[in-house]
Amino acid sequence: MSETNGHITKQDLRDALDEAFTRFSQHVLHEVGVRFDEVGTRLESIDSRLKLQAGLIQSGSRAMARFSAYSENSEERWVELSARVAALERKLGSAGKG
Repeated sequence: MSETNGHITKQDLRDALDEAFTRFSQHVLHEVGVRFDEVGTRLESIDSRLKLQAGLIQSGSRAMARFSAYSENSEERWVELSARVAALERKLGSAGKG
């Protein structure tokens, strides 16, 4: 800083304010960058957990669909088996009488 008769000039003040503002803005930009990186890391973690949960939900719904189809098929198989047993019982009953 240059002093004129013990006084600081307007230009000296402007230079000092410019330098202070530059340091401040660089500090703010650095802090924003750090926070942005932290947020990005947290969002990646949240995304990973959501993908895992979505996979579990999808696999659960697929399992329920398979179980539903199996239960419908098992009912049909039960009816068919019951009819076959009844037919065998009739054959055995008529063979024993004859």
